[in-house]
Amino acid sequence: MRSIRLPRLPRPLRLALAAAFALAVLTAIVWTMSRLDWSVVGVLFTQREAGQISLLLGGSLLASMAGLSLGFLGWRVVLLETGPPVSGPRVVRIFFVGFLSKYLPGRVPGMIAATKVATANGVTFARLMTTAALVMSLVLLSGFTVGLLAGVQLLGAQAAWLAGAAVLIVLVLVRPHIVNQGSALLLRLLRRPGAAKAASVRGVRLAVAWQSLSWVVTGLHLWPLAIAMGAPPSRSLMLCVGAFTLATSIGIASVFIPDGIGVREAVLTAALTLVLPAPAAAVVALASRLVSTVAEVLLGAAALATAEYLIRRGRTDPQDIPQPAVPSTPPVS
Repeated sequence: MRSIRLPRLPRPLRLALAAAFALAVLTAIVWTMSRLDWSVVGVLFTQREAGQISLLLGGSLLASMAGLSLGFLGWRVVLLETGPPVSGPRVVRIFFVGFLSKYLPGRVPGMIAATKVATANGVTFARLMTTAALVMSLVLLSGFTVGLLAGVQLLGAQAAWLAGAAVLIVLVLVRPHIVNQGSALLLRLLRRPGAAKAASVRGVRLAVAWQSLSWVVTGLHLWPLAIAMGAPPSRSLMLCVGAFTLATSIGIASVFIPDGIGVREAVLTAALTLVLPAPAAAVVALASRLVSTVAEVLLGAAALATAEYLIRRGRTDPQDIPQPAVPSTPPVS
């Protein structure tokens, strides 16, 4: 199957479309922010001294940003495994343009933008699709495995099915080529092209390690929020990490619900009632959505700004210029 190549537009038109896309993403982010329940911040500040709550909120935000950064490293490993080298700033650009595009209504505009940015930076559509399929498989496998920390406490004997995720993770670590075969089958079913090069054994294992660590660190952001509402620190630590991971994984698996909104909060609230009254658990679940969204926007904006600066500064570096997918035809003499 031939890879998709979007037509190359005149530079003024490309700049205008890029500006329009950036404005659309910014508008979508502002709209999303305006719809978040900011009143939960006021509720948190009524529970303890302002200084303590500020420290807890700051720690929660930093944990969320750190976890997202680790998730990016897992995605980067897979991308670099499936094709020719791509410079660090360009990898950052490709990932975070696609990442922030999720705030646009519908999936098509974000997919078009991510594909265009990828191809402009030396990554084919087939390679991008292969990376997405591989990473999604690893995200869900590692997510349901780390979610066992809360699943057993929350569901008891009914959580036995979650143990299958742990078995799958072990199987993936022992025989990583299974993930390549599974993603290739998924792409064939979706009638999408796959990359010519598969991820190596080392690459899959490293991506699993980064993604699992990402879940643990990201889940830690829930812990300070729960403590702020009165949860016992020692008892709630593992529960918070597992609950966030399980809730987010279920939200991702709910493909017809954008960003798992509602599903994630419902699972989080149910899990946190083990250490908090139901109203307090609901506040923590809403505060988690708020912190996660702010962390995504801050990290995405900072990463893209840094990447653009480094790319523009290194324009004259031949190693930083993506190679064309098809060699140009020599001029006719």
